[in-house]
Amino acid sequence: MDFGTLIFTKPERAITDVKYAEDRGFSHAWIPDSHMIWGDTYACMALAAVNTKKIKLGTGVAIASNRIAPVTVHSIATINQLAPGRVILGFGTGHTGRRVMGLPPVKQAEFREQVRVIRDLLNDGEATYNTEGLSRKIRYLHRDRRFINLDDKIPLYVAANGPKTLALAGEFGDGAITTGVTDADRVVAVRKSLEAGASRAGRSADKMPVVSLTHLCVLRPGEKLDSPRVKAMTGHWVMASFHAIAAGYARAGYLPEAVAEVYKAYEEYVAKMKTPAAERYLELHIGHCTYVAPLEQKYVTPDTIAATTMIGSKEELVERLRAMERAGLSQVFINPPMDGYNDCIDEISRDVIARM
Repeated sequence: MDFGTLIFTKPERAITDVKYAEDRGFSHAWIPDSHMIWGDTYACMALAAVNTKKIKLGTGVAIASNRIAPVTVHSIATINQLAPGRVILGFGTGHTGRRVMGLPPVKQAEFREQVRVIRDLLNDGEATYNTEGLSRKIRYLHRDRRFINLDDKIPLYVAANGPKTLALAGEFGDGAITTGVTDADRVVAVRKSLEAGASRAGRSADKMPVVSLTHLCVLRPGEKLDSPRVKAMTGHWVMASFHAIAAGYARAGYLPEAVAEVYKAYEEYVAKMKTPAAERYLELHIGHCTYVAPLEQKYVTPDTIAATTMIGSKEELVERLRAMERAGLSQVFINPPMDGYNDCIDEISRDVIARM
């Protein structure tokens, strides 16, 4: 199994953090595209590319509406000129990339069209591009001058959770990125949806990589879920899960009963936020995937940690991951806390990667 990590898109951190992960056995670094929360994806990817040698660099993930499809491809192909053959384009409809602006994810039909154009441009350097009521053949010029690199293949990984989008990944993609996969049964369900889409296109998804964005935390001997260290390592991921539900991206109905009670209290907290209801997205995502806002610390409990994070002893985590790998999971993509990044990377490298 491969192991990837989210990289915070702060230029200084892109220089140091990707190299840190590479040196500790991580195979992939995923750089997010959430412009209202972090810095620029491609600027940080460029810095990572020139400061590393072997780790694969992926957008984690590029958002469909942030750039037109030809710009998305030329951007990732520019990075591929710096790090030939170790670049991946992760591409999705947009959770934080759009919801932080109060917008829903890109609609399925529009997303499908963008994926088609991107797939064609990545494979052939040209595509039929429909825009502004016009249909035009487009082609990258001057490829012999190496402004961009499409000669070394850039895999397209489609971000997907639901069956329809997973099927789209199977139809067009070279891989899939999904979220919250914590057991073998979910891996099997994901692969079934991928295969349904692939078969419609006369393809097979059997060898298609499946990446799960989740978070791991190794319990030390005798350590409890409410220890300060565990909360520091997992709280940002707990709250990212709550933010996603509050924003309408996920469903509260999937939460265990004990966690549902905590989430109900969180809902009451959200209802009392200072921002008007129509502008609540401006406040809802503070700290998202990065740190825990002070007033949200109380929602990080043993129950919420256990429900949202893959946590256990090193032996338990390795056993779970091996079962998921046997079911078809190719990679775990973790989200370390920004302030505990090195400690988290060290822990996963020492206690998990070294044992797989």
